[in-house]
Amino acid sequence: MNKDLTLVFSSYQSQHLLKKIAKKFYNKYKIIIIENSCNEEIKKFFESKFKDIRVIIPKENLGLAKSYNLGIKNEKTRYVFLNNPDLEISYQSIKNLSICAKNIKNFGVISPTYKNEKNYKNYELLSPKKNNFSKIFKRFNIIEVDSIDNNFLIDKKNLNNILFDENFFLYFETIDFTKNLSKKQKKLLVAKKIKFHHHSSSSLPQAYNNLVNKTRAFHYNWSKFYYCKKNFSYLFALRKIFPNIVKSFKRLILSLFKLDFENFKISLIEILGIFTSIFGIKSFYRPKN
Repeated sequence: MNKDLTLVFSSYQSQHLLKKIAKKFYNKYKIIIIENSCNEEIKKFFESKFKDIRVIIPKENLGLAKSYNLGIKNEKTRYVFLNNPDLEISYQSIKNLSICAKNIKNFGVISPTYKNEKNYKNYELLSPKKNNFSKIFKRFNIIEVDSIDNNFLIDKKNLNNILFDENFFLYFETIDFTKNLSKKQKKLLVAKKIKFHHHSSSSLPQAYNNLVNKTRAFHYNWSKFYYCKKNFSYLFALRKIFPNIVKSFKRLILSLFKLDFENFKISLIEILGIFTSIFGIKSFYRPKN
């Protein structure tokens, strides 16, 4: 059992994925699950079946930012690996991440990289960074980047009280978090030789597709404007959100013309998310399936 590292998962009815993770890692690492569905049966199942797995049931759906903060605050290990349940990673990859963390000083986060980076990467590199030729950087082909989107390991000693912005419910909170660390001269690192696979949008069973679509419609747009306003300017945020406004209104009109009431409803929720954020109203929408 590794006593320096805890795996933290933010979940909503993702027990079908967490069971696989638990079977693979429960006797190797401490695991914390923040179960946002408030389903006590999930807590009973995991804590009765798996030693060293702790399930925290909040009083309400916290979203990702608050869940990660709760996980960080409730664990005493120095290192915490923050994840979504739709993660596929080997024990060796996590072990290698831990090796990197213990041998690198003053980093903000360090992340593995996708096995397939053709369509999408979990990091952004806007400008070349100065190469580090130390042994650990060479061994795992570690590079410094400008932002990291998901599934990263943190050293709590390096946080300097920086946590996730809890105004975010979903989307952009991880990028915002890494940006805040970067502002404090904490390096954002990815290890090109340490790989994982992210099953995008598969953390919930198909029965929850309606909930997923509604949640994404509101919160992606709300968070996009809020992130841009917070980190750049109000005018910049308006420019970035304008294409979303146009797209949502076009979709609204087209769906009304076709009598497609599901898409009409999704379009309304998108518009609600956009203008709620533009007018500085807190993120409030919590759809039910």
